[in-house]
Amino acid sequence: MADSVVTQLTLDLIQLVRGAERIQFIGKAAELGVPDRLRRQLRSFSRRRRMIAVQGLALFDDALSREALLDTLGDRDDEIRLAAALALGRGDNRPGLDELVARLGLRDHRSSLLTVTLFRHYAKEAPDEVQALVLDTDLPLSVRLAAIEAQAVSGDYRLVPAIVELGLRAPDDSEELPRYLHALGRIGHPAARDAVLAGLASNSMPARVAAAGAAGRIALLESADQLAGLLDAPEWWVRFRSAEALLQLGDTGIVRLREAAASGGELAREAAAAMLAERGLAP
Repeated sequence: MADSVVTQLTLDLIQLVRGAERIQFIGKAAELGVPDRLRRQLRSFSRRRRMIAVQGLALFDDALSREALLDTLGDRDDEIRLAAALALGRGDNRPGLDELVARLGLRDHRSSLLTVTLFRHYAKEAPDEVQALVLDTDLPLSVRLAAIEAQAVSGDYRLVPAIVELGLRAPDDSEELPRYLHALGRIGHPAARDAVLAGLASNSMPARVAAAGAAGRIALLESADQLAGLLDAPEWWVRFRSAEALLQLGDTGIVRLREAAASGGELAREAAAAMLAERGLAP
């Protein structure tokens, strides 16, 4: 049987088992020389074969496989480089995130969804390393935003003051402001108050949408009047998110919705009545 077939069958079998049996399969695969063949396969001209090799080597946490994956961080294909970084990040002897960022050349390139996935892993295992990226002003904005998104998903509150400060300093029409506000909403900590209230007053439609979502998620009662005012915004998405946020504020928000449904402007009446009806509440 060809070596490539043996290698692929072995990798498929390993994926099917768990626990002690999986450890035994990995040990047997090492005896059969599977990691050696995968390391050679990393030099293939075929992108598909190199990707299979990276994914396979992620199963073998030995020094030679780790070194091969580190070398692959310089692959000509961005997705393969990031797949190798993910494989290294899952190992017991994972390199520091700052080292991976440097080896991947993220200081000079835009990030991708795989970068966010890598950062999310580190946000669980080494949150301080992700926080250091957020605060590193020498990094491209896209990379810092990826780190913020990863930290937001993890629910780690420690970064909230830094994101609030970034949000307050961000230009009103900037790409990053809505993403800062969205991250604060995902984290859901009341310390985001100042940035959220400022976002509700922004001239940027995406920023107001993100701020409304954050206000509802945090249950920021102080935002009730601003949210009620946004029920009359010209943009449907702003009206919808504001009405939804008011509902999340509980009785305080429901009172504002009923007032708007009874005596607000035409757009506000429509948005408030629709949200109350959707939740089975009397206007």
